[in-house]
Amino acid sequence: MSQLFQDVSPSVFEQYMRKRSDTDYLLVDVREPREYEQSHIPGAQLLPLGQLEARLSHFPPDRDLIFACRSGARSRVAALMAADKMAEHGPIFNLDGGLLAWQGHTVTDFPQVKLLLLEHGMQQTLLAAMDLEKGAWNFYRHVLERYPNAPMARTIEYLSLAESAHAEALYVFWVEAEENPPEFEDLFAGLSGDILEGGMPFSEAVDRLESAMLPFDLAVFELALDIEYAAYDLYRSAAETTEIKSLKKLFLDIGEGEKRHMASIVKSLHKAF
Repeated sequence: MSQLFQDVSPSVFEQYMRKRSDTDYLLVDVREPREYEQSHIPGAQLLPLGQLEARLSHFPPDRDLIFACRSGARSRVAALMAADKMAEHGPIFNLDGGLLAWQGHTVTDFPQVKLLLLEHGMQQTLLAAMDLEKGAWNFYRHVLERYPNAPMARTIEYLSLAESAHAEALYVFWVEAEENPPEFEDLFAGLSGDILEGGMPFSEAVDRLESAMLPFDLAVFELALDIEYAAYDLYRSAAETTEIKSLKKLFLDIGEGEKRHMASIVKSLHKAF
């Protein structure tokens, strides 16, 4: 699987900056203006994530691009968007852990969850994937139930419906090998969904949301981007583990769906801020 962009730690990025001229690279801060005004890495240019796609053609083709944000969630999506739309551009980097890591804070990473077809078997893999979709669904429904009138409610509702749709697409493959399978609605209702796509426990996601030192809508959007990117990466990896063309296509299609989810979050973020 090809690497679209590269994550770099603050220490590696500091070494990178010492070895290069300012004209060799462009450091882009994709947070909101009020966040940038509070603190930013010297030399970083502000370009909020919601405005990025319209400005991609303005980036100089001969300069490396390094994206940064608060925790690495928004900048990772920015790096993906840039790499996706600018295939011929030079190296693209994401500052892993964002300004929190740059300032010496510890950022909790998503545990890596891999869908290992050869190790666990096809049926268990598909069931595990459905359970991860249920985890993301659980999180989005929690947000909607707790904050039903928040400005981002429509986007979160869309994401929750998309998670159940992905689970149903996986179910279509799973049910073929089952003798007496339950209906999808019954199976989905019975899944625990304790772990979100990417590996974060549901309880940890809720704690992270409640403790974020950000406006609530921004905290929701940032965490949603983290969840959707982890899912995208998960399905891209899963597609590489199977030789079954129809299943490979399913995983890749779901991965593309996760990219569309990220795009929807970015648009909502831009409207909200």
